Amino acid sequence: MKLSRIFKILCLFLFSISSFAATAPTVTISVDATSAPRKIFHASLKIPATPGDLTLYYPKWIPGEHAPDGPVVDLAGLKFSAGSTTLKWRRDLLDGFTLHVEVPAGVTEVDADLDYLSPATLESGFSAGSSATDKLAVISWNQVLLYPKGYKSDDINYTASLKLPERWKFGTRSRLRIRPEVKSTSPRCLSLRWSIPRDHRRIFESRPAGARSSHRNGHRRRQRRRA
Repeated sequence: MKLSRIFKILCLFLFSISSFAATAPTVTISVDATSAPRKIFHASLKIPATPGDLTLYYPKWIPGEHAPDGPVVDLAGLKFSAGSTTLKWRRDLLDGFTLHVEVPAGVTEVDADLDYLSPATLESGFSAGSSATDKLAVISWNQVLLYPKGYKSDDINYTASLKLPERWKFGTRSRLRIRPEVKSTSPRCLSLRWSIPRDHRRIFESRPAGARSSHRNGHRRRQRRRA
């Protein structure tokens, strides 16, 4: 009985080591913001996958917000495919932020398409607030992406590209170390491409149960240090 229990513990330990040793994938995301004046953002992702159940998350916990209020209610147009084959998928019955995609044999990459519908009027919350007008748009990457289960969110690499409306200019903070390569796709449209820096990927985090209280405790500690 004891040997059996030791064997089970050893197997679990070896499985944990192999999970941590797995190399985090690189996800390619292309965002078409040419419909930003209409408050619509189109995104296409290429996500490495293996046959079986591919579990994907939509970001739930966003830094600076104190509730699991990632704007999943504004997510629309979900479609998953591999080549020319449309894949079956379903939303998790217990968590609306979790999606399950059926990946057939021989498939190594899943194409995901989605639309983010920015609220027409100002709403409470940060990420749920209006983020686009006919002259200005704030691109929050957590609103237009999915990420696979099995890795720390900070370890997943994203290669991102962004297409802007005609006549629009762009700006970003240099401290994020974003280096856009500007390519003209039409006389008045720009395509921007960069890798999302590691220190900016925390927006993709989906916290486990109990994280809310620890977040509050950390906030209290910071307040005491300032005092």
